[in-house]
Amino acid sequence: MFARHQDEICCVISDVTMPCMNGWETLTALRKLSPGIPVILCSGYDEAQVLIGDHPERPQAFLHKPYQKAELQAVLTKVMND
Repeated sequence: MFARHQDEICCVISDVTMPCMNGWETLTALRKLSPGIPVILCSGYDEAQVLIGDHPERPQAFLHKPYQKAELQAVLTKVMND
């Protein structure tokens, strides 16, 4: 989906825990297609737990679920202006 519409997509929000391809795998695949795409990972797990480990790519931001509209807006504003 991203490959077909990457010219229209300016940011990706992905859950960390998903079937078939997890958030880390998704992040790596996205960066291969578009190295500069801002990616926000989200999870119900604690940020420290999620971000620990050796991952080839890192997200621009993390959102802890459940999050409020204002939190989402603030994170989107931050990653789009960096």
